[in-house]
Amino acid sequence: MDVAIRGDRASCLTMQLGPRTWFLAVTRGFGSVDGVAIERALLTRLRAECERRLRSERFRRAVDRPQAAATAVLAALARVNSDLHARTAGHDDYVTAASSLTAALVVRGRAYVLHAGGTAAYLAHRGEIVALSGDDTFDDAPLPLIARALGTTPTLDVAVSSVMLDEGDVIILVGRRVPGDVDRRALIAHVESCDPAEHLLVARFERDDANETGEEPAKKYRPIDAAGAIVRIVAAIGLILALVLAR
Repeated sequence: MDVAIRGDRASCLTMQLGPRTWFLAVTRGFGSVDGVAIERALLTRLRAECERRLRSERFRRAVDRPQAAATAVLAALARVNSDLHARTAGHDDYVTAASSLTAALVVRGRAYVLHAGGTAAYLAHRGEIVALSGDDTFDDAPLPLIARALGTTPTLDVAVSSVMLDEGDVIILVGRRVPGDVDRRALIAHVESCDPAEHLLVARFERDDANETGEEPAKKYRPIDAAGAIVRIVAAIGLILALVLAR
């Protein structure tokens, strides 16, 4: 898996949870928690919670199996959401801090997409663009409104979907969803027109042709980069567009 990030890195998360398990996320919100912007507070706590749980053999076994991995990561996210809500001064009538989040948990070639708010995920597959996340925004409201976000309630409220990945597929996580119908042209126009500081995470997947025993494997994905260096910081948009269009 080759990953590129543009914009606010504090609002993006890339984390390898196991030999064939990666967790990618993009956030966008308002307000702060303990003096830290909620996007950074959310992802910092989420990384720390996953690292803490990785010390457990049970969690390490879980994140190597697709459905178990999704359940394990949702439990970690629920713990972080509860903590964020407890540390804000918000209540049912007034929200002081909240964050949208869209994440992709990739386990053995299957991607689980976790979503709440105005961020979004798209899949570039064989020349087509498919939206992987729903729409939690109200476009006809006088001010931008979202139906749900992290940190607003003590219980976790996210949508979860899944998709199988093929060699060469590209997942694009964006800080702001693309309005209207989405195709390659609309996605490219959205990326080109957004502010350079707007966060964008792109992951391209490759298939390994043999497993550790040399037998023909089930579909399996591996990082292209050396271990511990799967993230490339991209200042120019050219690589990102190339990843989307390389079909």
